[in-house]
Amino acid sequence: MARARRAIGVLAATVMAGALPVLIASPAQASFTDCTNYMRNMDYIVGPNVQSACSNGEDGMVGKMICWQILVNVGVNINHADEACYQASR
Repeated sequence: MARARRAIGVLAATVMAGALPVLIASPAQASFTDCTNYMRNMDYIVGPNVQSACSNGEDGMVGKMICWQILVNVGVNINHADEACYQASR
């Protein structure tokens, strides 16, 4: 009987340890903000083009490609564009 209680206790602790990160994780709503903050931190002007790119970057793989293309077209370094669009797509 003591073994069964101990096993149940270990199982319950394991389940709670696995569920805890899910319960306390914040929702991923800051993608656009992460993208624009990254661009600002890289010393780019965050005007309408960057805002449009970051907004598009939130829309899946196609949006991420559009984001990258907009940023590269306005003169952003390709590595910076990659990271900014990754930030937008998270």
